[in-house]
Amino acid sequence: MATTRKGGHPPAGIRPGEKVSDYKRLTVRLPDDVRAELDAISYVTGRPQWKVLIEAIQAFAGSGQGLSEDEQRRIRAAVRLTRG
Repeated sequence: MATTRKGGHPPAGIRPGEKVSDYKRLTVRLPDDVRAELDAISYVTGRPQWKVLIEAIQAFAGSGQGLSEDEQRRIRAAVRLTRG
């Protein structure tokens, strides 16, 4: 039995079934050298830039590098509040 498949790309969000087009848009200004680095990371790893930025933010927050314990606690609390 043949299965019917919808046209286009499958959802490509972080979690199953999520669509990138449903994510909130963010505009950010970067110095040329930082933008070049983001472009290079995306190209070499084959990851889209939005995914590189998500991974960088998660790594920074998860490592606690440069964050005090109070800042880490406040960040976790703020994330819980925004998630509802």
